[in-house]
Amino acid sequence: MASRSKKLLKVIDGIRSWNISASQANSHGSLPDIVELLKSDHFQVGKIAIHGFPYHPTCMAFDPVQKIIALGTKAGIIRIFGRPGVDYVVSHPSSSAVIQIVFLVNEGGLVSICQDDVVHLWNIRQKNPELVHSLQFKREHLVCGHVPVGSGWLYLGTDKGNVHFVNVQRFATSGYVINWNKAIEMNQSTHPGRVIQITENPQDSSKLLIGYSSGFLVLWDLRTKSAEARFKYSENLNGFCWHWEGKQFMTCHNYGLLAIWSLRQPQRPTSICCPHGKPPDFITVS
Repeated sequence: MASRSKKLLKVIDGIRSWNISASQANSHGSLPDIVELLKSDHFQVGKIAIHGFPYHPTCMAFDPVQKIIALGTKAGIIRIFGRPGVDYVVSHPSSSAVIQIVFLVNEGGLVSICQDDVVHLWNIRQKNPELVHSLQFKREHLVCGHVPVGSGWLYLGTDKGNVHFVNVQRFATSGYVINWNKAIEMNQSTHPGRVIQITENPQDSSKLLIGYSSGFLVLWDLRTKSAEARFKYSENLNGFCWHWEGKQFMTCHNYGLLAIWSLRQPQRPTSICCPHGKPPDFITVS
């Protein structure tokens, strides 16, 4: 401890002696002028580090091939994480909330859907991701989207129950639209609600399963441009997922209900369960 104190005193004495010599030099003559070569134009404010979890996250997406995850926030910011050292942040032109992110799996592309009804295409192949295209929807509000693996089409669902098609390469809408009144039964007049989810059959990409908020679902054939099967449950739909064989799918509803459907029996679910709660008395669980 004593040796450290002696070293510190020597440093202080050195600083004092330097100040004394500098003041003596100033008294004998002025210091030479220093030519400043740097100007304000040579500097730019930028972020060098971001810490913590994204504030107000609203959605998430994952590329299973590239092992990249993207998080969207309420402020219109997307945070992209990959292997150690891969951490990027991109901001939309507006601060509108990001409602969904869709990866172009293993293609270095990312699609974001914002609350202001603008869909964006990002190029994430390069070190600094950049915005490539933006497409504004005006007559309908965008609520969900989907891009099948290896497909060049983006499916967009709206609050009015319609499904629009966007060419990913040109990022322009197609003239083909799946209107809600074509998806429902001919003798049905009730609106099915907004589109909740769009997913293709894992064994046949030409068959789209479209789910609506009312609990109605339709299996749409892109080749024939018609409904192949229709499914209806009494409770509101929150989401669904396919079985990998493409012959069955599961839907989730209010009260924690899960229903399993078979394409061969569209009239009613093959089974209903409520694994994490007690269903209301008016719902029969099988």
